[in-house]
Amino acid sequence: MRKLEEKIKKLEKQIEELKNQSPKEKMEEWFKLLLDGLEIEINDNKPNSVFYKKDGNIIFELYQYPEKKYFYCNYKLVWSVFERKCKLNYDEIQAFIKNMVEQHLKLGVVTPTLPDPPGFIGGN
Repeated sequence: MRKLEEKIKKLEKQIEELKNQSPKEKMEEWFKLLLDGLEIEINDNKPNSVFYKKDGNIIFELYQYPEKKYFYCNYKLVWSVFERKCKLNYDEIQAFIKNMVEQHLKLGVVTPTLPDPPGFIGGN
């Protein structure tokens, strides 16, 4: 839990350093920093999932059914930052992440969402 809090503080510090940019530029720059260095992990226990990890934390999970894809976002490390720091609502966060993920991770069409419950990602 302490490492997670340190990661959150680090990400929040990066956001503060970007304050001289426009709000959209700040969000994009922060998100690009988040994407930089992501590691891809496939787990035999969850063959339909691709995990995107950074510093040992699952940042995103791409869960693929034959007919549908779910792109889960880590609430504490991603989603809540946009809520708290950028004051975006659910639809705005979803649209922003969708655009960035499709552009930078080249995943095709995905719809970012939160796992249920929001803090649960990468579970069985």
